[in-house]
Amino acid sequence: MIFTLLIISLSRAGELEELIKHALEDSPILKTYKHMKRSSEYREVYSKSLPNPSISLGFNNIPINRPYPSKYEPMSSFSIGISQMYILPVKRERESFTARMEGEVFKLQEELARRELIRDIKLKYLEWLYAKKKEDLLRNILSEIRSIEKLTEENYKLGRASLSDLLSLKAEALRVEREIKNLMEERRLIKTEIDSLVGKNIELRGEEPKIEEIDLKEIDEDKSPYLRVIWAEMERLKAEVERRKVEYLPDLELMAEYMIRPRLDNMFSLKASVSLPLRRSRRENLMVLEKLEDLKAKEQELGKVRLQVKRDINSLRIEEERIRELQSLTEELRREKERELKALQISYSFGKADFRDILRLYRELWELRMNLIELELSKKSLYIRAEVYR
Repeated sequence: MIFTLLIISLSRAGELEELIKHALEDSPILKTYKHMKRSSEYREVYSKSLPNPSISLGFNNIPINRPYPSKYEPMSSFSIGISQMYILPVKRERESFTARMEGEVFKLQEELARRELIRDIKLKYLEWLYAKKKEDLLRNILSEIRSIEKLTEENYKLGRASLSDLLSLKAEALRVEREIKNLMEERRLIKTEIDSLVGKNIELRGEEPKIEEIDLKEIDEDKSPYLRVIWAEMERLKAEVERRKVEYLPDLELMAEYMIRPRLDNMFSLKASVSLPLRRSRRENLMVLEKLEDLKAKEQELGKVRLQVKRDINSLRIEEERIRELQSLTEELRREKERELKALQISYSFGKADFRDILRLYRELWELRMNLIELELSKKSLYIRAEVYR
């Protein structure tokens, strides 16, 4: 029900949500977990039932020279029988419970895979979008260079600018054009990766997505989906241990047989047999110890994953603080460079400044604008990566 509402809400949302919707519908890995969950559900049901009965037909006490029942061999007979293996309810219930725990593992693994798929699509979409933003910024920079170039050409004709000033601008324009081409190629490569994640080719318009700013201090490491998967696997192993503990209990087989004898009264037989041993042997003890060792190994894995999750979340917190500081410093520096550039342009108009200093300031200002876009991308990507751990 919740998943259905999620799909409906996504269908009414923007371009990124549309990509996520298609990916969730067509993802092979999510479909794999869906089938695995269904398989464990079937196993949970049939594990509670008894095996199918067996039927047998046979000839008994048949002489070699007369291979069929006859009046000359009174002990010969034709028999028909039926048998049923009876597995104790405790075995069947624990086997069914193990299957249920396995289904819980698949359910949590599916949820984790879904989160990771959404994260990967969001990250790639942001990369594509901000590559486009960088490209737009470079086109604006190129437009500014062209404007400065025209002004410099006029000043050159009037003797107020040198040929080297003009050539520097042309070289700068070529450099920006080359960067624009590189970004266009980068966007094409990112688009290919997005198509691979989504499972189909969707033309992108480049809509600005709404990225929630997560309070990283409120993330509880113990509620991480990575840890929930490990806990579910541990519960499944505990269920397997309990199943192995009753493996020694005997299985009962009930048999009934009816014999048809020529010239003699027909007969029937009833039999019951139990499996051995009737107490836990070395084999059954080793079976339990095997699963206990698996459980201990999974406990060690839990500790390792917990440390990894904690380290990842702490790294995100440190990175967030670093990005905030860099954004503040870069924005302040950008404003300072803009004021400095205006003052230098005024001085240049009176012939009191070198054109190379103006071009240097322009380059620094353009680089700061590009850095601000990259920092904005890093900040939004950080929150997307953090979404998986909630």
